[in-house]
Amino acid sequence: MKLKSTAKAIAGFTLIEVMIVVVIIGILASISYPSYVRYVERTQATDGKVALLDAAQRLERCYTTQLSYENCDIPNSSPEGFYSVASESESAGTFTVTATGITGRVLSYCNEMTINQAGVRTPDECW
Repeated sequence: MKLKSTAKAIAGFTLIEVMIVVVIIGILASISYPSYVRYVERTQATDGKVALLDAAQRLERCYTTQLSYENCDIPNSSPEGFYSVASESESAGTFTVTATGITGRVLSYCNEMTINQAGVRTPDECW
């Protein structure tokens, strides 16, 4: 003997339930996105710092052999490619290495960073 069920099975979600889930996802995204952006900025700034420290180290090695910072070779971009690197030598005993963020790739406030032969690093908030 077969029994027939008079109640229909309820399937699916109501509009209110879907809207509650959308609101919860929106709240979580609004909290996590700024943290993600700060993480990306710190990562990019680290790439620039690595490039500057590597260039300064290469210039110091060059100075120990030539007694001059002039005509020393350094890489012209950072390891991850977020910054271009340039060196200026005002005299045989001084240098300033500048890392400039590539337009469209660097999101950070640390778009330009420098280091010199005395180890002075600017801007302070990037180091």
